[in-house]
Amino acid sequence: MRRELFALVFFAAPLVGQQGPNPKAMKAARAIVAADLMRDVGFLASDELMGRATPSPGLDAAGAYISRRLKQLGIKPMGDSGSYLQHYTIVRATLDTAQTSVSFGAQRLGWGNDFLIQSFLAPGAREGRVVYVGTGIRAPKRGLDPYAGLDLRGKWVLVHASQIRPRNVTTDSLGVVGLDYTTVLDEARTRGALGLLLIPSAANLVGWNAMRARVPVGRDLDPSVGRAYAPYPLPQVLLSSSAITRLLEGEQLSSASVLSADSLRQYPKPVELGATKTLKVEFSASVTRLQPFNVVGLVEGSDPRLRNEWITVSTHLDGAVGRGTTASGDSIFNAADDNGTGSAGNMSIARALMAGPRPRRSVLLVWDSGEETGLWGSRFLAYGPLADTVVAHFTVDMIGRTKAPGSSVAGEEELSGPGEVFVSGPGVLSTVLDSALARVSRDYNFIHFDRRFEDPKHEFFYPRTDAAPYIERGIAYVEFFTGLHADYHRQTDEVSKLDPVKFEAVTRTVYATLWTVADGLARPRIDKPVPPVLWFMTPR
Repeated sequence: MRRELFALVFFAAPLVGQQGPNPKAMKAARAIVAADLMRDVGFLASDELMGRATPSPGLDAAGAYISRRLKQLGIKPMGDSGSYLQHYTIVRATLDTAQTSVSFGAQRLGWGNDFLIQSFLAPGAREGRVVYVGTGIRAPKRGLDPYAGLDLRGKWVLVHASQIRPRNVTTDSLGVVGLDYTTVLDEARTRGALGLLLIPSAANLVGWNAMRARVPVGRDLDPSVGRAYAPYPLPQVLLSSSAITRLLEGEQLSSASVLSADSLRQYPKPVELGATKTLKVEFSASVTRLQPFNVVGLVEGSDPRLRNEWITVSTHLDGAVGRGTTASGDSIFNAADDNGTGSAGNMSIARALMAGPRPRRSVLLVWDSGEETGLWGSRFLAYGPLADTVVAHFTVDMIGRTKAPGSSVAGEEELSGPGEVFVSGPGVLSTVLDSALARVSRDYNFIHFDRRFEDPKHEFFYPRTDAAPYIERGIAYVEFFTGLHADYHRQTDEVSKLDPVKFEAVTRTVYATLWTVADGLARPRIDKPVPPVLWFMTPR
């Protein structure tokens, strides 16, 4: 399949030609104070809320807390039935291994001895012919195309699980994934395959018994949307060596050549198996459905023409709840910085938007959930109807910690120092957002922008950002974060370790940047060449 690098070129008008900061917006920014931020994060990260897992009574309490304050402010509810809660559906399917089967012709394979399910999302039967594609790597520049002349639609893809490169092919020689080469994971999903039949690697065979003891569980949004942190949509069935032998019996493709391919790094020619080898997998599972929620409210813009261009500012309300107890007896993952700080910051931004001058564009305030389990809430919103009017997205995630000057504490290598915040997005993608940051830095100057992670090759640019689903939709974004620390995803992520001064300065800066973009005449958009890492992005 041919991959094209989208180069989106638009020309934007300059930002509003106002000299200096808007006095009323500056006043609203300065009204954001540490006392309010610490009060809100103090509740959200209290032991009472038990870490705010998705779903949980603690998350319900957090959602009710945010909703009450939005109502007091007079912010328009954008959730279900006139509320601030926007529910989405999560499906959890637990495989019934005794009732799950694989068969072809008169052959019936048994769970545990002949096959294992590596991953799946939903119960049901999938039946189709089988196509062998070797390693599944497609690299046209290297002359590798195992899919040439083969149709994968409605068929099972038989592929080596090892991901070992063919002889004379190295990872470096392949180039950039998605641009210079693709793997079977993307080729199978884009070509309409039923799923993957995995030929076991040496490591698979060694760990077979351990995998057999695990009961597979599929869990995701219904319907599943997005890429970043979404489970792979196609089922993956790991076959034993004996099952491979039985499947290839009577075929031109010999089981001996397939089973020895990894050790020799020589792979047989891709081929579709005979018509009699229609393979059927029946996934039997018990299914439960959950309905977590995002909290969403709209501050309507002042310009009748521009108010239908929305800017989203989101923060995840949930925390990463783990297991275990510290030496001091603490078993609660309070998630103060991650992301109680962002959630409290968003609340202060909401107050500033209602107290200060109303910007031309509307602002959709979002406290999403399920971030720690797969970006559930942000994927749901970014691919839903509300996002159709979104022209730019702000993400606020972990904005309350500081590395002491000159310190070299383990785990703080990627933590910002005093008076600085990491920013990512605009420098790579959007002239308008980049210009807004420059203006805020000049006119408001609450904090210094450190843009070291604004690099398409860094995981903090994509996919390790809550903005990832919006990026996939072609929406320009800016992210504010103060970085990782030793308490990240631990019981020790406590309110007492936050830096109120920095917390206040970052939140003021997010508000000032948001207001500047929302009030500007130029519509924010992706107007710079899209980096290769985002080859799958849908342009707007």
